[in-house]
Amino acid sequence: MSNFSYTTGFPIFCVGFTRDDDVVLAGGGGVSKSGVKNKIAIYKVETAGKTLKPVVERELSRDEDAPMSISVHPTESALAFGINSATNKVEAGENENCRIFQYSEERIEAVHNKGTLASRNSDDYQKVTRFSKDGDVLATGGTDGVIALLNYPSLTPVMPVTQFKGHEILDIDFSADGAHIAAVSAMNLWIISAETGRVLEVITNPVLNKKKPFVFRTCRFGRGAFSNILYTVVNGDRNQKPFVCMWDASKWTRIRTLTVGSKPITTCTISPDGKLIAFSSSDMGLRICSSKSLQVLMTVPNVHTLPVTSLAFNSDASLLVSGSVDGTCRVVTVPKTFPKNNNFVMLILALLFLFLAGIVQVYQNNHIA
Repeated sequence: MSNFSYTTGFPIFCVGFTRDDDVVLAGGGGVSKSGVKNKIAIYKVETAGKTLKPVVERELSRDEDAPMSISVHPTESALAFGINSATNKVEAGENENCRIFQYSEERIEAVHNKGTLASRNSDDYQKVTRFSKDGDVLATGGTDGVIALLNYPSLTPVMPVTQFKGHEILDIDFSADGAHIAAVSAMNLWIISAETGRVLEVITNPVLNKKKPFVFRTCRFGRGAFSNILYTVVNGDRNQKPFVCMWDASKWTRIRTLTVGSKPITTCTISPDGKLIAFSSSDMGLRICSSKSLQVLMTVPNVHTLPVTSLAFNSDASLLVSGSVDGTCRVVTVPKTFPKNNNFVMLILALLFLFLAGIVQVYQNNHIA
């Protein structure tokens, strides 16, 4: 396994891959006088040289917030971001938080802005940005509980915005056919019609035992052969291991629940073919799992000095990229095949060893007697 770290000089809040498998990194110092610029930057991955080669970047206004979420359009050279306007505009109800940029090797150009948040508090922001699988619809989710569905590229509303007051939207994803979106806050999982905005299902308790302090963290629909599955990540307190739930996306019943690691999960992503799902955790490690079984296939410890904020696979899942507020990007080469799980074989060998050791002990005791 090969992996390397690249230092950008600015906190990274969101990462993605273009259609040409160039890496998009975005973030910055936000509205501050720290001198740390807000940026969107595109790089080519040079795995042989273990570095990123800058292609093009765009500096953003220091009066506005840093990019906090990203979605790369699946068929066009377009990027969608969550970027708050200047504080005075937010407080005046003029926050154009949803931003569309077009990119090439020469420039990154702003082409459309749209306000979707209801809050006039500058601490609220567009935490989630997600294109549908065909790129025709853009979903945004805010820390003020607002979910908006917008037609692309016009950004006209598909439906009136939905606000779940008292909830912070942590993640949103589209089903493979675009008919549904899943959204999570800490305590709720909603299944929503992407056509009407009607809430079809609400799951309010992440686990069966309501006494345990578990919370939802992410939700993602599977892809390819696993498009009928919804994955949700649930974190506990420091004494509880995180786990992943697999849901039947037609009946909304739970299929399987398995623990993944021992520390809270911060984010996840699914490979384009749907075969792999990657998780980052608060111990600064990465885990790549089988989407079918949730078996851990590969672990990469200590990828950053601060928790991971965003993850992305490239088009053929040969690379996994992570970003962190520590200002570094980690590039991990993902093998085409993984070693088979030998736990069962090792168990049999261990039992065989104990059996033979017992025979030897009996023989020695009889020989001594």
